[in-house]
Amino acid sequence: MIRQIWQRILNLWRLLQRRFRKQPATPPPKPPIRSFGEYEQKFMALLEGVAEGWSRGEIKGFLIGSKINDAEWVNWLQEFGERLLVSPETHLELGGRMVRLGEMNCGRISEVAGNIGRELLPPVKGKETRFFPVSGGGKEVFPPKNPVSDNPPPKRKGEVSQQAIELFNQGVDRYYAGDLAGAIAAFEKALEIDPKYHDAWNGLGNALGDVGRNSEAIAAFEKALEIDPKSHIVWNGLGNVLNDLGRNSEAKAAYEKALEIDPKSHLAWNNLGNALRDLGRNTEAIAAFEKALEIDPKYHLAWNGLGATLNDVGRNREAIAAYEKALEIDPKFHIAWNGLGATLNDVGRNSEAIAAYEKALEIDPKFHIAWNGLGATLNDVGRYSEAIAAYEKCLEIKGDQFWAAWANRGFAFIDSGRYIEAIQNWDKGLQKYQPSNRDYRLACGQLHQQKGKAHYKHAKQTFTYFESFHKAKASYEQAREFLKSPLIPETYLEVMQGLITVCRSLGDPKTSDYLTEAKTVLENLLLDNETHPEIKQRLQRKFAGLYQLEVDMFVEAGDKENALEKAESRKNFCLQWMRATSQNRTASPTYSQIRDLLANNTETAIIYWHLSPVSLTAFIITLDKFKVIATPVTDIFAKRDSQSLEKWLENWKTNYQNYCQTTNKQQSKESHPWRESMTAQLQKLADILKIPEICTHLTNIQNLILIPHRDLHLLPLDSLFLPPFPLEGVGTGALPLQNPGRSNPPVVAPKIRTITRLPSAQIAIQQQQQNPTEIAPNSMLMVEHSQGKSALKFTQIEAAAISQINQTNRASNAATKTAIIEALKSNSGIFHYTGHAYHNTEKSENSALLLGTGEELTLTDILQLKLVDYYLVCLSACETGITKKGELIDEFVGIASGFLPETNYVISTLWRVDERSSALLLIYFYQLWKQGIQPPAALQQAKDWLRELTNGKLGEWYAGELLPLLREAEFKSIFFFEMEASRLQEILDIIDEKPYEHPYHWAAFTITGNG
Repeated sequence: MIRQIWQRILNLWRLLQRRFRKQPATPPPKPPIRSFGEYEQKFMALLEGVAEGWSRGEIKGFLIGSKINDAEWVNWLQEFGERLLVSPETHLELGGRMVRLGEMNCGRISEVAGNIGRELLPPVKGKETRFFPVSGGGKEVFPPKNPVSDNPPPKRKGEVSQQAIELFNQGVDRYYAGDLAGAIAAFEKALEIDPKYHDAWNGLGNALGDVGRNSEAIAAFEKALEIDPKSHIVWNGLGNVLNDLGRNSEAKAAYEKALEIDPKSHLAWNNLGNALRDLGRNTEAIAAFEKALEIDPKYHLAWNGLGATLNDVGRNREAIAAYEKALEIDPKFHIAWNGLGATLNDVGRNSEAIAAYEKALEIDPKFHIAWNGLGATLNDVGRYSEAIAAYEKCLEIKGDQFWAAWANRGFAFIDSGRYIEAIQNWDKGLQKYQPSNRDYRLACGQLHQQKGKAHYKHAKQTFTYFESFHKAKASYEQAREFLKSPLIPETYLEVMQGLITVCRSLGDPKTSDYLTEAKTVLENLLLDNETHPEIKQRLQRKFAGLYQLEVDMFVEAGDKENALEKAESRKNFCLQWMRATSQNRTASPTYSQIRDLLANNTETAIIYWHLSPVSLTAFIITLDKFKVIATPVTDIFAKRDSQSLEKWLENWKTNYQNYCQTTNKQQSKESHPWRESMTAQLQKLADILKIPEICTHLTNIQNLILIPHRDLHLLPLDSLFLPPFPLEGVGTGALPLQNPGRSNPPVVAPKIRTITRLPSAQIAIQQQQQNPTEIAPNSMLMVEHSQGKSALKFTQIEAAAISQINQTNRASNAATKTAIIEALKSNSGIFHYTGHAYHNTEKSENSALLLGTGEELTLTDILQLKLVDYYLVCLSACETGITKKGELIDEFVGIASGFLPETNYVISTLWRVDERSSALLLIYFYQLWKQGIQPPAALQQAKDWLRELTNGKLGEWYAGELLPLLREAEFKSIFFFEMEASRLQEILDIIDEKPYEHPYHWAAFTITGNG
């Protein structure tokens, strides 16, 4: 039925094309004088000759003798083909013969007949996973043909009869010609003669699998293996059919059996890689593909599978290289062009992605998965009408039986502001999708889920909370019904996470029951010995929202200690999976252990945030109090003009991304909305996070320990407790501090003297157990990665001045990654890095410091170093905070976390700070620290100093502090600072200006660690 539907649609499309195609000026050819039946009789005689093995010459002779020219044949064949395509019957044998005629290259009749024949046969299967399939399983279908002798030797016991061999070889010929029905008949006849002929059983299994008769195919392969258990070819074929049925674990076992017999079968290694990828065991899949390529480096299917799997794990650049290798071997491999397009789109190279998809479609215009991928990329670049057209083309090819295109088409409507049409689209998809599809329940569950997401999003955009939230709930519940029995676990959990979020927002009493139901399913998957550890880890991260919602339930029930312990336990899971090889695995701390971090200090408080899909909770812990402030992420009773944290984050990240893409001209950067509006935006953030209310619980507090969660790690939370955000009890009553240098000018300090961050409370406990030293070390390893001429000047100034404060080993800017790793191993004390960083939020271990040679020092590299001899790591001017526009679903694991708990403190920046202000602040920080002030207090005072610094005071500091340091360092270009020092002190119009008062210059600096 499915095939008939899409064939009718395809036929209609062709008729419309012909109707509207521009006609030539010459009159059309005269209609044939023969009847339709006469043409059909001649054509069937021709196909009979093809089946008998006519040569090209014999075929041409027949055509000449028929006295029918090419134009007549083509006109008739087009009508004949259209009748066949809309016929309710299958025509496998006829299709196979027409394909064979097409392969004989006997003019236009061959070409047209071959095209029609291929449409009559079942399509070649590709894996429709993530919209860019790996190629279908590599088939080593048959061993070499059995020889047929005119004078066969006497038959010995156990040998195959001559007649069976002839039938087997006929089956092979028909199989490769696309005549699957003929192949099946030939193999079955061979087996009637000799039921022990295992090659024929193997051939029958392959042909049956290709026509979708999978149960019979499995039985045929098993019969072949009963006769010859050592046939790796049969084990491989069995694996292919099992994998097509989604029985991936059994397929994996079959491929492994094939490799046990023949470890050099690159086909079996490739197919094993496909099965492992389908099972989510990506690390093992990559190894299998690499093994296939070790055996045959020119095997393009394995390069394609490797590319798809590398992209799955976020190794996009390597994935692109793998796809390009596959295409270098076979430029016409449309599946690799499709995979390349998907990967390029993932890394934002949209124009190249579109070109890759178009190349795939140029090779195979009916490759529906490429039409779907092209639509996704067009949608990403805002070309919504074209995206919708691409999805419609995909659905036309598949006769509406491709649910992913229905899902994506709806999102194109949503993104173009057509909410009603999106809902209508998904409803139409649900109506059109046939129950006979094997993935019918999954498709219906997915489409109802998309409706739920759209209703929920619409509610938040239009403030129609009650109406749209209830619609979302209904859609999620319908999705749940399709997925729960028999269970489709991962999609079911996605739906339940959305359903619980909506119910929690509505205060629905079913929330608790739904959460218990979902947690039970997830825990069963995690406890199942059949679930691979790699998949368990991925599931825990993907469904972090369930754990977060559980914390909310404890808070609502008034069980704040249990809520805090659950939140901390979840944090430590995210931090510890990076350190899977660590021997120091400790249990997550209890509330009392977390409180002990205060060390009986009445002037210190811990502010511990937890962010769930629906609620932001702040736990405030002091020596005599434990308070909880919970705020809805989406307040259904909020005023229309109020801003949610979700919306604030989206605007902040989007504006920052735009800011990074502007030119380097100073004016355009300073006047960019992200910088211009920063003070006002941070004030809004303080209100959203209820900082004024938090501060009412911080009376007499001078030291704060901030433990953020998820996206909050990326924000300058420290600044919200300091001027220019004067809040009750904080940031007032300034006390004088002395400049640690020669002239000792007074600077202003707030009541909050130190603010430190922690990834989790457990990190601080582990640091305390290491008995950290309080003595400031003298030695320093400095690595610089300069960015442009201006950056070079201030990077060099920063390095020169700091090297006079601390005994410094400066690595060359061209030092290789290997050299820097060796330097880190051989040095101790302080590691000071000036440059930029890259964050991979999906695979945190791939986050990296970018080195001057173009190499990357990844988080994995850092973890392996175990820098226990370092007291301080300073990542100057690194963008270690803001990353992508999307939200972080699970905990943020930043580069700073990789240095802890071995290192006492890590200083880093949340965005790319101006090189001048960064240099000034850090030079001043090292001066303070050298005077015995601990790093948290030293950084806080340096930020206060820079914020309050006037041009006049800056000129004094240049003359009295910086220039002597540069002279001691024998820095060559100090003339500029001599002139600048005089100018800043002499021009009265600017002498009282504060050039670095804006939070852009100082709010990005944070210090992580607990000493």
